[in-house]
Amino acid sequence: MKRKILNLRNFKKIQKFINKFSLNSFSNKKKILNYMKFFELQYLLKKIPEDRLKSKNETHLRNVKDESKPYDYELSDLCRLHWIILKRKVFNALEFGSGYSTVFMSDAMLILKNYFRDVKNIRCEKKFHVYSMEESRHFLKLTKKRLTKKLSANVNLTHSKIDTINYQGKFASKYRNLPNISPDFIYLDGPSLYFTNKKFMNFSFKNISRFPMSADILFIEYFLEPGTFVLVDGRTANARFLKNFLTQKWKYKHDIVSDCHYLELIEKPLGKYNKNKLSFCLGKKKLR
Repeated sequence: MKRKILNLRNFKKIQKFINKFSLNSFSNKKKILNYMKFFELQYLLKKIPEDRLKSKNETHLRNVKDESKPYDYELSDLCRLHWIILKRKVFNALEFGSGYSTVFMSDAMLILKNYFRDVKNIRCEKKFHVYSMEESRHFLKLTKKRLTKKLSANVNLTHSKIDTINYQGKFASKYRNLPNISPDFIYLDGPSLYFTNKKFMNFSFKNISRFPMSADILFIEYFLEPGTFVLVDGRTANARFLKNFLTQKWKYKHDIVSDCHYLELIEKPLGKYNKNKLSFCLGKKKLR
């Protein structure tokens, strides 16, 4: 498939278009459709056989352990992720959970890679890359099915078991196998409540009345560079938990309409390499 968006003279036309949007723009259906059309993203929504399966549970009781049918997508969420990566020129995205979100983020990375092949003085092993963590082998396979060969080149998909832990006296969850990276964008949409049947100190997440409570970001906080941006999809209790336990200077916003939480690390740059990165990724303008 030939895409016009990959054959422009440079990134300027894309930059001009994405500057018309903000985080709040993706609550507007007309703007979402305009965004989809400009970037020719319809191809990312291809169906796989498992999409035709029927769900075993009602919507509010669905979980990755019992289901074979993939979760439905929301274009607003997918386009917002795509936009964030382009707007911030993200080098490494860390995703908890996988699915259509992985596909859309990978496409944004593909666009960045197409126009910024020779970025220098940036410290990361793979530039414009998505690292996705998945608790379910089944859903990991479905995500792989959705990725084209070109998109797969921009993604590391990893299966990881998850433990219930004691984080400073609070029950939480933690993935065992985090990638050895310093992401500049983190998308928190996992794990599910049903990642384990085991009890920990007589406590269990396996109950519909529980909330997801990931502590992974807290463990790597001091390895994150100023400018790191976090999007928590729903999971209000988890977002509050992170906000209360993060110890550096973070800017926080709760987008009630979109049911998203945003955190941005706004500490002073660590040194010249971090400054170079911030200059390339964000320039002089702050994300609105």
